Amino acid sequence: MLTRGMTLHNRVPICRVSTHVAFNQDVKAVLPRTGLLPRFLPYLLVGNHDRLHERVDSAGHGTGRLNTDEILALLVYVPSLAEQSAIADFAESLDDRIHNLRQTNATLEAIAAALFKSWFVDFDGVPAEDMQESELGLIPKGWRVGSLSDLCELKYGKALKATERREGDIPVYGSGGVTGYHDEALVTKPTIIVGRKGTVGSLYWQSTPCFPIDTVFYVEPRVSLHFCYYAMMRMGLHGLNTDAAVPGLNRDNAYRQSVILPNDDVPLKWDAVVSNIRARMDSVNEQVTTLATLRDTLLPRLISGQLTYQQTSLSRFSN
Repeated sequence: MLTRGMTLHNRVPICRVSTHVAFNQDVKAVLPRTGLLPRFLPYLLVGNHDRLHERVDSAGHGTGRLNTDEILALLVYVPSLAEQSAIADFAESLDDRIHNLRQTNATLEAIAAALFKSWFVDFDGVPAEDMQESELGLIPKGWRVGSLSDLCELKYGKALKATERREGDIPVYGSGGVTGYHDEALVTKPTIIVGRKGTVGSLYWQSTPCFPIDTVFYVEPRVSLHFCYYAMMRMGLHGLNTDAAVPGLNRDNAYRQSVILPNDDVPLKWDAVVSNIRARMDSVNEQVTTLATLRDTLLPRLISGQLTYQQTSLSRFSN
């Protein structure tokens, strides 16, 4: 459980661990005592998330803090062992489905990346007589070598402190990914988030409106956004750190990264294929969101005793 960090102003991250791990002083490991099933414990915490979040205060510089004494003093309803097992069965079945859906998306992402490599790196199917020399080696005739600046504009995100965010469902992006949510979007169309400070060169595809903060760039494409994304994935932007004190990505250095630019009709054909893959991925993400919302909505009622496992039709999820 995260107990110190700006993220705590938005939520209390709780992670179930099933292997050996190391963690720093910003995290607390929570272990069960007698009478509590280990597999039930994470769901007991998730089911009491809002009550835990109420206990978050601020340390120096506004950093969120959840004191250990506040955690230990939290009164919780402890169901019978049978009910604990039933609740864990239900929640684990949803988590398993969420995990499988995410694995599906990882496979689809790998397929899209492999297609990009086949079309724009290996030039599969292009005969030798249709190739020409370039500063990057042999490329198809009619293609040219350009730079990232030919593909897109990298625009700066906007500062948005955790304490200034209002409750909403718009994801807020930092260089490490989603750091919270807000009720207003800075970018209203699909984009790519690029880590600028902190996690340099990190890349995130975002299909829905979002709010990139000032530690990231977001992409305004000049060509297909799909082409931008997979081309940038191969550029190694994470290796362009230019700041020794705080890792940083210089925009001009990023713009100079080379890329092979195909004929106009080729990216359009590839984009049609990859758009279908991305649409499937978006659909899977919606299913993940629906299942996670179901889990997080029902768990507080199950944990508090307002609703028992036997009173619901939840047993079908465990089958």
